[in-house]
Amino acid sequence: MVKVQKFKNGLTCAIKKREDLNSVTVTVWLKAGASYENEKNRGVAHFLEHMLFNGSANFPPGYIDREVESIGGEINAATSYDYTYYYITAPAECTERVIELLAELVLNPLLSEEMVEKEKPIVLEEIARSQDNPQEVFVEKFAEKLYRKAPYKYPILGFKETVESFSAETLREFYRKFYTPDRMVVVVVGNVNESQTEKLLEERFGKFERKPEKIPTPETEDVGERSGEFEMKSSLVAVPYVQMGWLLPPANRNRDVYLELLDSLLSSGRSSLLYRELKEKGLVFSTSSNYQNLLFGSNYSVTLMTETVEKAVEKTLALMRSIEEIPREEFEIAKEKLIKNEIFSRESGEAEADAIGFALSVMDEVEYFSEYIEDLKNAKYEEFLKIVSFLKEKPLIGYLIPQ
Repeated sequence: MVKVQKFKNGLTCAIKKREDLNSVTVTVWLKAGASYENEKNRGVAHFLEHMLFNGSANFPPGYIDREVESIGGEINAATSYDYTYYYITAPAECTERVIELLAELVLNPLLSEEMVEKEKPIVLEEIARSQDNPQEVFVEKFAEKLYRKAPYKYPILGFKETVESFSAETLREFYRKFYTPDRMVVVVVGNVNESQTEKLLEERFGKFERKPEKIPTPETEDVGERSGEFEMKSSLVAVPYVQMGWLLPPANRNRDVYLELLDSLLSSGRSSLLYRELKEKGLVFSTSSNYQNLLFGSNYSVTLMTETVEKAVEKTLALMRSIEEIPREEFEIAKEKLIKNEIFSRESGEAEADAIGFALSVMDEVEYFSEYIEDLKNAKYEEFLKIVSFLKEKPLIGYLIPQ
């Protein structure tokens, strides 16, 4: 059971006691990803994530990393479109120290001009490496063509021009605006004392005050057919890579469970539809599907690596158009497989903390996590066929082929 509480300052905390673990994972989730950037500061959310590791009001750069390492822990962070999160995993007996260090990292960053200039070459190198990778460039171009309004058409890393223009004030402005208690969720999963942990969280995070600003909601993508084709050539590519994509409504608990089921049915394991019909029959070297659940317009994609491009694409589209012919038994098998996978993944404290953090910060609904297995069990075959009928529409198709 997840214990969820909102402090007076508007910050939400969640604690999941796990007596089977010897560790604790503490994560801080923020509704402050790349979706909330503008034309002048593309890449600022990711850059700010880097900057939080470059010194705080009380600790010099590198101190927190060394402290976490000294207690046998791990510290890291990630920036996505709809969120940014920071986490530390360490032995359970170090819970108090972990909370103290993570609070210092997130709530008291220095964001000095000197460290911004030191960090710029690192982030610019990251952008340069991504531009040297034809598959990353292709995926960015695909998103740019799939989305017309929603912020997902822009790369999370931002652009060379915007990053070069960043000053310490650029970072501070984004930090002040989006790193507010009402947009923050702290999750603790591990072998901890719940009441003591709650007091520690209130002491370190519950007193953090910053007045929320009115944040404009990013544009939501219009759902509709986005058919068409485009091609990209590269001398660094040995085997053609094909991606098909469909636009979907924003992430939603009632729909998402069916789209995860579709993923399981299409590409989870050797018994999956795409593996049987494409890989086993020698039409592709590899194939996968992916549901990307996003706040302002989700998407579904199928990818192929193949030398018989025309045949593989034709067969894949035929499979998608005939999705309503999937037997009920296969749907039930996919459901059982997904339930088992979810139960297995939850054995990891880190994975469970991630799932809880996403549910509370992005979806603002703890049931997105706590009721997920029950939602899967209750999923209906007829509703599944209705929700996945979008696969009969023409997708956007991109081809990345050898020069």
